[in-house]
Amino acid sequence: MIFNGSPKAGGNTDFLIDRFMTFLGEKDVVKFVLREMNISPCRGCEKCSMSGRCVIKDDMHDIYEKIEKYRFFLFFSPVFFGGVPSILKSAIDRCQPFWARKNILGKKFKVNKRKGLVVLIGGTSFVKGYECAALSVKWLFNVIDVAENKTFYYMNIERHSDFLNYNIDNDIYKTMEFFGESER
Repeated sequence: MIFNGSPKAGGNTDFLIDRFMTFLGEKDVVKFVLREMNISPCRGCEKCSMSGRCVIKDDMHDIYEKIEKYRFFLFFSPVFFGGVPSILKSAIDRCQPFWARKNILGKKFKVNKRKGLVVLIGGTSFVKGYECAALSVKWLFNVIDVAENKTFYYMNIERHSDFLNYNIDNDIYKTMEFFGESER
């Protein structure tokens, strides 16, 4: 599963995802472009603590279904003020039903050996901002039992040409190796 957490179409996050997709291919890859989806913020109603299901009717239910079935998760996001953009944070917050299932209702995921990748893109070299942004996604990984994860930081990226300062092909190779190309 690929999550595009950027609110900007055609920006650096889209550029990098397109680059990864040329190697990963479209087969067996589900991509969620969150800016194109109807995702409401969590209301904090705690109804998911009773049923393990969210009562809000929107596009998150498709995401819930896929999270339960998939093993590999790739989150691509720009860094905004040391965090992920609100559209990605809302989707993460809406995964509260998984937390409730795991911690209150005692239900475990049927799919195991999950792996995740966090890819963060920003216009600064302030590492702490990237680390803070990564924590939001890693918190979700903990909740959905993604035991193994890696993080890539693409810093000082203002335009697509700034990616030339990175060996993206090598990062893609490392990603495919991490996820185990034969296991996809």
